[in-house]
Amino acid sequence: MEGGEANSVTEIPVEEEEFIDVDSALQVVEDEGEEEDHPMSDDDGQEDEPDEEDEIVQEIDMSNNSSAYFDKHSDSIFLVNVHSQAPLAVTGGGDDTGYVWTYHNETPQLLATLSGHTDSLVTGGFTPNGKFVVTGGMDGRVRLWRARAKGHEWEFWDSIQEVEEVTWISFHPTQTIFAFGSNDGSAWVYSYPKLENLCTLYGHTTSCTAGVFVPSGQPEETPVDEQEINLLTISDDGSVISWSIPSGEQNYKLMPTQFHYEAPWINLSLHQSGTSVAIGSADGKVTIVGTRTGNIIATLDVLGATGKNNIPEEEQSIEGIAWCDTMSVLAVGLVANVICLFDTGSWRVRRTLDVGDSITKIEFVPNSAVLVSSSMDGILRRWDVRNGDLLWKGTGHSSGILGFALADHGNTIVTASDEGVSLVYR
Repeated sequence: MEGGEANSVTEIPVEEEEFIDVDSALQVVEDEGEEEDHPMSDDDGQEDEPDEEDEIVQEIDMSNNSSAYFDKHSDSIFLVNVHSQAPLAVTGGGDDTGYVWTYHNETPQLLATLSGHTDSLVTGGFTPNGKFVVTGGMDGRVRLWRARAKGHEWEFWDSIQEVEEVTWISFHPTQTIFAFGSNDGSAWVYSYPKLENLCTLYGHTTSCTAGVFVPSGQPEETPVDEQEINLLTISDDGSVISWSIPSGEQNYKLMPTQFHYEAPWINLSLHQSGTSVAIGSADGKVTIVGTRTGNIIATLDVLGATGKNNIPEEEQSIEGIAWCDTMSVLAVGLVANVICLFDTGSWRVRRTLDVGDSITKIEFVPNSAVLVSSSMDGILRRWDVRNGDLLWKGTGHSSGILGFALADHGNTIVTASDEGVSLVYR
């Protein structure tokens, strides 16, 4: 075994139950000691002459085309995720707190407060089966909540703390396991609902910045308990490692010398087939790697593709990567206000999309050529990548959008913002 400590998987039965649907009448869960909610634009009965700041707020409200908002957070929102079956969102932020709430109501309803973190809640979400919420924080804690009453209620289930800071959480799509990374370079794989450590992975020398479970390529009829499980992790030390789970052995490890440059890897995006992954760096490069063998397929000079000269170092970071599932297109978003669309056949840039401010996330609407982007100007944008047309803008935020989640086949978008408000667009 190389770099890992392993345990076997223990299965715990969980009661099967359907989740709430859009037509469900949900009970609001009020926070004790908190005042009643008011709309963001309320003036609390003041009749003073409006000052310059009031005029700015009024202008923002007038351009707000969202359908609902959630404003329980008192600090920036870093995590936003939606349930796979029910109209539920989970958010978490710099106030060390998470919330589960409904996004289909004109006034979202709070279902649960996820407390217990002592530092910013930055990663996690609903498990693929929808029965649990997992949250990870800068306090190093990973906490688990379970759905009750068909998703009307969420109860605290269990917690672990293995590291100083959790950097990411990734769920296996079909098995009840998840992985998380740490700022010390380690990665950990756990089962749920019983939080049992399957293996601990040591192979990176600095922060483990992202990870994803990779399909094994086995036939679909392979029994779950016989399926191979592989996890791919990246680090800002420039290394890429494929792990076999739960043995903890390395399938392969790629070092900066094999990429012919050394750059911090900061994010990744797995192709729908699972056979390749696009990995983005802090200095404007994207490398395409074959997940099975670790072969380097292509290296993309995104900075050169922008056509911009002398991009400052702080604007070179790759902040978003997305594969289109209906066209041979890979979209790459830069801090430098631009999205580059690459042809995945030739790896040449097709066109660039100019955005008003730094990109924070991009994602394709499933089964379409529509790309959604968020940026620090507080605007969501929907693009048609076939011709580069801007189809729609989502406005209403007064500061940067830090991320978003697509729901209802892309017809609903839920945001996370720097101002601590989540908006719902339909």
